[in-house]
Amino acid sequence: MEITKTMYYRPAPVLPATLLIIDYRCQPRVVPLRGDMSFGRIYNGPMCDITVQSAITGRRHGEFVYDDSEGVYYYIDNNSLNGTYINGQKLERYNERGSRAYRLTDGDIIRVDRKTLDRPHPEAVIMIFCTSLRYDESWRMFDTRNLVNITIGRGENNVVRLTDLAASRDHAVLQRDNYGGWQLFDNNSQNGVSVNGVEVQGRARVSDHDVIKLANTTIIVFGNTLIFNNPKESTGNLVVHIDKKTVDFGRKTLLRDIGFQVDSGDFVLILGGSGAGKTTLVKAILGDGKADGKIILNGQNLYENFKSMKSQIGLVPQFLTLRLNDTVKNTLMDIADIKLDRKNYSKEEKQRRINEIMDKVGITGLQNHLIAQLSGGQKKKVSVAYQLVGFQKVFICDEPDSGLDAASRTQQMEILKEIASNDKIVMVISHEPDDAIDVNTGESLFTKVVVIAKSAKDNAGHLAFFGNPEEAKAHFGVNKLQDIMIQINPPYEGGKGMADVFIDKFNAAQPRRANI
Repeated sequence: MEITKTMYYRPAPVLPATLLIIDYRCQPRVVPLRGDMSFGRIYNGPMCDITVQSAITGRRHGEFVYDDSEGVYYYIDNNSLNGTYINGQKLERYNERGSRAYRLTDGDIIRVDRKTLDRPHPEAVIMIFCTSLRYDESWRMFDTRNLVNITIGRGENNVVRLTDLAASRDHAVLQRDNYGGWQLFDNNSQNGVSVNGVEVQGRARVSDHDVIKLANTTIIVFGNTLIFNNPKESTGNLVVHIDKKTVDFGRKTLLRDIGFQVDSGDFVLILGGSGAGKTTLVKAILGDGKADGKIILNGQNLYENFKSMKSQIGLVPQFLTLRLNDTVKNTLMDIADIKLDRKNYSKEEKQRRINEIMDKVGITGLQNHLIAQLSGGQKKKVSVAYQLVGFQKVFICDEPDSGLDAASRTQQMEILKEIASNDKIVMVISHEPDDAIDVNTGESLFTKVVVIAKSAKDNAGHLAFFGNPEEAKAHFGVNKLQDIMIQINPPYEGGKGMADVFIDKFNAAQPRRANI
């Protein structure tokens, strides 16, 4: 009898940083960023790496700088005549060489324009920094002349009809106003809508060169044209920047100075002693317990866009028990009925989503099989598909292995790892992290480790480490991830009480970057 080996994991695709660039020619183009690159206008002389047709752009207007120690890009304005605006704020002169370095995150809007951004220059330039843009996405242009009302959504009666399944049937309306702009109305959509990264509460004014984000769709208003993509489900990154999290009207600080970035495909372990702030951190990322700081997912601020983003970050149940007497197809349709509401999704659209997920996970041929007929590996794949039916991008699990035996803990972690490998971010609090091991290689399933330690200096949780598992063990001088707790826990909890030693050690190793 031939034994077929089930492969649970595959590497997440690496998506390079790109710029979506639009100048007065109104032709969107995607330019990949490859390390340090200069930006400027086209002229008869030595030209920059990235060029645009624009009289108001300098010959060497700015620089895109790659920091390989962090894997991130920065932008610097070279004290250009007309300056650079990022997300509506002008980069100010810092010294004779240029502005401070601005750390770019997915979705940042870079503009060369005049000061009154609601009255853009005819030769203004828009660049959108992307780490989630796919090269196979197509871009469409829609002429808005002679139109007063433009309905936008998945429904067939919309003026601008979207193929984005995460968009609502009748998502939004653009209504021309008397001042040369538009009023944008959110039709109580499931996932909301934002303008230049700010969530629309009911309605908002939209001017020329503004950027509208609607589910996975990006719409750019450019003169009498709407430029929008035909997206597949987007991937991206999560940036956590918490200055502090307080309770009791600010009298008690639970977390302070927490900052890290994780990307699609990352399987993240969160470690910390009792009372260090692990659950507080999870609640801050979920938006349930807002902190002073920012949670940025795919370039959008969760705290400013909670309605449109709350469905993208969520908790995963501790352990999924599949009904043995049900088929794979019916199991997935049941969760589709829960996650995709009837108002926005027809039965045919739910089936389309299920078909996409089954194909992605590799279980299309099993759709009519009973769960009881499946092998252990096939059941794991169904469990993964079950979680992927919705449009959640970040999955957070608070002790998903609690109360399980060793075999069940390993199975649970394999399922979560597989979810991450489908262009998602999975974050786990676990007290048994060394059970999450690839049985073939002996390596940890986790790709990143976040360690929160409680400082004796201010009694708040601080970041004591962020990096990969092997770096974590080297940083704390241990052979197992769970032994990190011995190093940072206080003596009365059986630890060595070295939390501040490792907090200071981690902070000392971080590069200092000035960012506006």
